[in-house]
Amino acid sequence: MYGNIDKTGDFVIRPQFDWAGTFSEGLQTIHIGGWETGKYGYIDKTGKYIIEPEFDAAESFSEDLAAVRIGDWETGKYGYIDKTGELVIDQQFDASFPFSEGLASVHIGGWATGKFGFIDKTGGIIIEPRFAMALPFSEGLAEIRIDTEETEKWGYIDKTGSIVIEPQYDGASPFSNGLAEVSIHRKTGYIDKSSLMVWGPY
Repeated sequence: MYGNIDKTGDFVIRPQFDWAGTFSEGLQTIHIGGWETGKYGYIDKTGKYIIEPEFDAAESFSEDLAAVRIGDWETGKYGYIDKTGELVIDQQFDASFPFSEGLASVHIGGWATGKFGFIDKTGGIIIEPRFAMALPFSEGLAEIRIDTEETEKWGYIDKTGSIVIEPQYDGASPFSNGLAEVSIHRKTGYIDKSSLMVWGPY
């Protein structure tokens, strides 16, 4: 069972959950019951339920919203709730990432033929789904993957959806302090926002 301790090692929330995530924006994702039939909800730092366990999947809060799913992973859809538990973006996505810089990456169109794009906090599509994978924005850019029959390559887009660094990498990480770690031909290096390799690859 999972609970929470303080910095002295004393329990502040007694072990009572089958799983617990980390606190984010004052709330912690918890799971009650078996993995097949249990549910996810949210507690505050006193252990009080703020949102009762009712979801089949639930992510941490980010920018005041959290992605949740009702139904199994094959047929259920993700939407977003606020901190009262109210569904503010309807459940319509095959997969979803946390909001970052006002946008969230979501998968639309079914696993067989669908793609990733980005929505805003009203649920409106801001960047049309056209990527095999798209990860959250960081410092104004987001990693995206373009797949062909021959290759799967990563690049970066801006918030208009324009590709600003062409897909050419075997792996890519978020930008931080102006640099991003990328891999190519099993070697790793760091690029700047102009795609200049400033360190590596090694």
